[in-house]
Amino acid sequence: MVIPSPDPSIIIPQLDDHQSRPLMEKMARLFRQIGAFKEVERFRQDRSLPYEAQRLSQRAYRLYDEYLVYALRKLQKKGWQVYCAPGCAVCCFSMPAGISNWEFLIIYDHLQQGGQLSRSFRRNLESCQVLSRVSGQLFDGWTRKGTEDKSRYEELLHDYSRAKHPCAFQTAAQECEIYSVRPLACRMHFSFTPPELCDPAHPQFSQAVRLNLSPHGDVEEVLQKLDSRLKLGISDLLAPGLVSLTANVMRFAPITWT
Repeated sequence: MVIPSPDPSIIIPQLDDHQSRPLMEKMARLFRQIGAFKEVERFRQDRSLPYEAQRLSQRAYRLYDEYLVYALRKLQKKGWQVYCAPGCAVCCFSMPAGISNWEFLIIYDHLQQGGQLSRSFRRNLESCQVLSRVSGQLFDGWTRKGTEDKSRYEELLHDYSRAKHPCAFQTAAQECEIYSVRPLACRMHFSFTPPELCDPAHPQFSQAVRLNLSPHGDVEEVLQKLDSRLKLGISDLLAPGLVSLTANVMRFAPITWT
């Protein structure tokens, strides 16, 4: 099998042009509106949020999905094939990182409303145990931004992927149980080479063409400001962050939407 050389036009993990830029601006504006609610700063005490914040968050996700459709179509017109498809869960053996506190709240509420919280907590706790075993230390509270040795951080996440422990939300049919509210870290990842090359154990893993079509513009900065108002102080890794939110912040209680 011949692995194509990366096209310079797709090395940059985002497209910033006249069509994508307005989508990112609208997305940032929606998260900025959420952060302006006074309930956000009091959330840790009251566990209450306005229903409008949930609606705005859903709109922001739809804008991001619209951006992804546009970006992928543009790349496909350049001759690149997207191999990601329903039923493929190779990347679901990784530990998603860089998840905002706000996204964790949306996931938590989805699980709570669906009666899946207890089961999810147990399965994510298992993922935390695998992560701790691989790293040789506890990960709770260790975020990418708070890690001085970032190369070591990436190495440990790579080792976690090699452990072949499935995501807590992966079903037997290779589907995602939180697909509608999955975080940006799970939405942005795409492969332009066959899925088997996404396996860290594959001998040609380093030759695979994978892109993170991450949000650009002010989106990341706005989410950071939103998180600073929430003051939850949880890890940005999927399993440790969700376990900490469930047990230490929410104590399994529901979010009250007003």
